[in-house]
Amino acid sequence: MKYKVLYIDDEVSENSQAFADGLSKNGLLEIDIIKPTNFEKLINEIVENQTKIDALILDLKLDGNQKGDRVASFTAPTLATGIKTKYFSENGINNAFPIFLISSISNLKKYYDSDTSSHDLFDYTIHKANIGKEGDKYEFLISSITHAYKAIQENTTNFNDLLGLPADSEIPNKVFTTKFLSGEGTSISEISQYIFNEIISKSGVLIDENILAVRLGIYFEDSSDWLALVENLKDYKYSGIFKDSFNRWWSNDVLNWWNSNFPKPLIQLTATDRVNLLKEKFQLPNLVEAHQILKTTSSKFWTVCQAYKLPLDPKDGFLLDGNLMHTWQDKRYLSLHSILERDAKGLGLFIHPAEKERLEDIKQVYK
Repeated sequence: MKYKVLYIDDEVSENSQAFADGLSKNGLLEIDIIKPTNFEKLINEIVENQTKIDALILDLKLDGNQKGDRVASFTAPTLATGIKTKYFSENGINNAFPIFLISSISNLKKYYDSDTSSHDLFDYTIHKANIGKEGDKYEFLISSITHAYKAIQENTTNFNDLLGLPADSEIPNKVFTTKFLSGEGTSISEISQYIFNEIISKSGVLIDENILAVRLGIYFEDSSDWLALVENLKDYKYSGIFKDSFNRWWSNDVLNWWNSNFPKPLIQLTATDRVNLLKEKFQLPNLVEAHQILKTTSSKFWTVCQAYKLPLDPKDGFLLDGNLMHTWQDKRYLSLHSILERDAKGLGLFIHPAEKERLEDIKQVYK
């Protein structure tokens, strides 16, 4: 299905069109471009044309152009706030739609990144400089999020359906609060962003391809038999909203699959043991074993170093400082090597304060 997207940008028409073309090469989106204008007038235009809008893309600096008959004195967060106040109001917007922010990286750093109160207004941020290389990814993501909004509109609290689960699954009771389960006081954007940010984007009840490979002991990028192996796990692949943009698998189902095929628990085996068992069981000789990061002692991999995205046994890792995690989400770690080499610091990643004493003790070994 092709979604209708309204793109509001104060750039010269040629530039805006180039960005729009880069975001619609696969024919998933039909992008209409307009320039911003007086706040009330622009809000009214959006309300009047809402049946032609499935999603909205806003340039961050809508007030950059002060020439011509359409000029603005506000930025994207202000406009997004104004739009959301029109959701389901009298003579307002009948159906919520996702709002995407588009900007240069320099403007994001200067005007947006530190304003965390505005971040929930947008469903995703698109970097203009990356559209040339990542336009396809952005296009599929915009389409996927837009589809999610429409699905949530129809099934607000039917989370089993939204997540592609059997009707009797208890997973929604595990990952959603009463507020979400009751549907009281939650908006479509809140539900969509929660599923996207907390379930799809973080390892826990779902795992991505990298974590799947790590837990099976495989370096999948060099394994020509990887896709053949994954085919054995197709029944455990995530099939809910956002599935078109993200490959995910139900972590507990993967463990149950392993237990049904092999006598020893996955977590007790080294990468070598895991790969040898898989090769023999499924006749897949071209599976390549994953290897340890420097300064680690175990190949009983379960997670990745957040700095290197390489396999790590949690016992060799240091707990990452940062956002509080839900109990059903996997803890995140840094490898010792990434810390000592300052690669983690260069990425803005630091260990949890509770790990500092242990780190100082271990550092003595490497002096």
